Amino acid sequence: MSTPAPTDPPATDIRTRIETSHARAEGFVWGVLHIQYPSTPEAATARAFASAYAERVTESLTSEGVLVPGLAEAWVAWRVAGDLTANLAPARVSVERVPRFEEYDAALGNRTAWWLCAEALGYVRGWCDAAGVGSGDAVDFAHAYAVLVAAGGSRPNIADAWTNWRSGRPLTAFGTAHLDQPIPEAHTPIQAPAERIPR
Repeated sequence: MSTPAPTDPPATDIRTRIETSHARAEGFVWGVLHIQYPSTPEAATARAFASAYAERVTESLTSEGVLVPGLAEAWVAWRVAGDLTANLAPARVSVERVPRFEEYDAALGNRTAWWLCAEALGYVRGWCDAAGVGSGDAVDFAHAYAVLVAAGGSRPNIADAWTNWRSGRPLTAFGTAHLDQPIPEAHTPIQAPAERIPR
């Protein structure tokens, strides 16, 4: 959620507010990355983010209508897209990408697919919370990932698969696939084993 530039501690001096925002942003990243020493590469990352955040605060204080995202939202957007205000909402999902009930129901009979479906769901909900975007795609993505796992073979990790999903690419895309590439055929349903994992 975007908010006006932070105003506490109260100060009318713009420079003080900018310096305070810079310090908050750098401190935030030190906490997130568990930084212990200022000479580490992570500390340089914290300084770079803090500078970008302070620049955004400066714009908000000197220009009308410029909003500053919250620190957590800005941090995720900056890490993912290099832009504090990037729209990280997933691409619109075509119906073909979402597995049918029969497909994901059969896939969830596979123990590994069941566990990774739950892990994918948690990962995406956490990612969306941190990014400040809705997590409406989380369940569809988790089901699609479960079908992929149950099918066997090579697959990307959850983070890479989620990046592909957000970009509108097939879950299994590697490298820089283009958005206009055709989406692969629907997954072949997997026969569920006799023992089902309780849901």
